[in-house]
Amino acid sequence: MLNSQQVLERIEEAQTTTPFCEECGMPTTISERDATLWLVCTSVAQPRSRIRSLLTLEFATLHTRRQVVELDRAA
Repeated sequence: MLNSQQVLERIEEAQTTTPFCEECGMPTTISERDATLWLVCTSVAQPRSRIRSLLTLEFATLHTRRQVVELDRAA
């Protein structure tokens, strides 16, 4: 089980280590999905239409997306 301080430390470490997407250079942000915090590229963190995703080939690129912490493990 992780306490609140450990969760904050993991978030800060993730943002400090990878402040920008390794693929496109856009800033990264913390996003929650399915009780997990992820470090993600801001260009793909925002919901987009399926057509826009296909046109920009978002599915084919390697934008930063890294698991930071599972919230069900946090206290």
